[in-house]
Amino acid sequence: MNTLARTIIFIGLLSVFACGRESFVVSPEALQDTQNHYDSGFVMLQQDSLLAAFPHFIQVAEKLEVLPNDMTDEEKLLVSRAYYQMAHVFGWKMENNAEIDALRWALGYQRQVGDTTWMAWTSLKLANAFWTVKEVDSAWFYLDWVMPHLDTVPDNVRDYITARHLLASLYLEGKQLDSSLMVQREIIAFKMRRGMDTKGDSVSMGMNLFFSGRKTESKTYLLKILDMERDDVEKGAIMSLLAQVYEEEQNADSLAFCQSFHTSYVQAESERVSDGLLAVKQYENYKAERDARLQALREQKEARAAQVKNFVFGGLALLLVLLVVAYVFVLRKRHYTALKDKDFEALNLRVKSVYDDKLGNKMERITKVFVAAYPDALAKLKAAYPDLNQTELDVCVLSMFPFRTKEIADILDLRENTVSKYRTAIRKKTQADSFEALWARFVG
Repeated sequence: MNTLARTIIFIGLLSVFACGRESFVVSPEALQDTQNHYDSGFVMLQQDSLLAAFPHFIQVAEKLEVLPNDMTDEEKLLVSRAYYQMAHVFGWKMENNAEIDALRWALGYQRQVGDTTWMAWTSLKLANAFWTVKEVDSAWFYLDWVMPHLDTVPDNVRDYITARHLLASLYLEGKQLDSSLMVQREIIAFKMRRGMDTKGDSVSMGMNLFFSGRKTESKTYLLKILDMERDDVEKGAIMSLLAQVYEEEQNADSLAFCQSFHTSYVQAESERVSDGLLAVKQYENYKAERDARLQALREQKEARAAQVKNFVFGGLALLLVLLVVAYVFVLRKRHYTALKDKDFEALNLRVKSVYDDKLGNKMERITKVFVAAYPDALAKLKAAYPDLNQTELDVCVLSMFPFRTKEIADILDLRENTVSKYRTAIRKKTQADSFEALWARFVG
């Protein structure tokens, strides 16, 4: 019975595991196809084909993204990269809310797999994105987290400079202009010691001076934009700041020069906004589909969990019933075991001696020996099965002892075949598997 219980428990646990988990295995071929989508999109990003690249990253998420517990670390890493690159597109198109959303999804997957390098890159981008939308507390939160991790990040110089520029901007936002300018001068000195170009840093410093109200001082720094290769949007934005400076100085020629960039700036800005809205539309469509799909998967898992719960309780109830049956069986077995002790051996010898002697009335004398040993057993058997006739009762008594069929037939003056028929009839009437089991009910 112990083996039966162990088997039931094993089957129950196996069923719980099978019911509680649904496979979302991605084949190696499908995973490679998804990797190819990512690689194609990344190459397009390198070629500044942002809108052409964007759908490839959507494809990566669409093919791999299910509930996190059903994804492998490799799949999570690839999906996190896809969200990061989507955010990169949004950042270039100045769609900062969409950029923040995509970066948060990327960071969520990176945290699950402990991808600290990409976590630092993503957190730095998040800090910049929050700064852009003027959520200063969030910008400080991510910047404070990423600063201690920069030493572990490859290409640390670039990220260090980016983080320091953001620090300068946050100081400026807090009206700590001196601290902001100090950080920017440190950046320029840091880059000059390494022979790096500092024009962009000078322009950034000029912007901070401009927006802090020191427009005249900003002019020298902002003019560095003319020595840089930048797209029409960025160059046009800086020239619009310079135009305000020259307007205050009443420098008509310089003002006209700055305004000459206005047309191309407006056109480029219009294209940027249009492209950005298109990318956002694709992203919003995917988000709606993703959220609906993940919600459906959550509901499926909850339903499976309920089924597992019912199965477990049902299995426990069945196991309890089986244990009760086993307990009853053990009790009966214990009663029967009493028949096999030394007293029974002595009883068996006495019955055998009756059989071996030459005197008559063997059945009557064996019955007296049996009743003397178990006074109530025969009476209980008669009461329990009143349809047993006397010969059947005699067969029951003789079957208590190790008599062969031939010996029982000799005692009852019957044929062996007839004895076998009586035994079969007794089992049918009593529903007993054996005579041992039958007597175990009444001998105790």
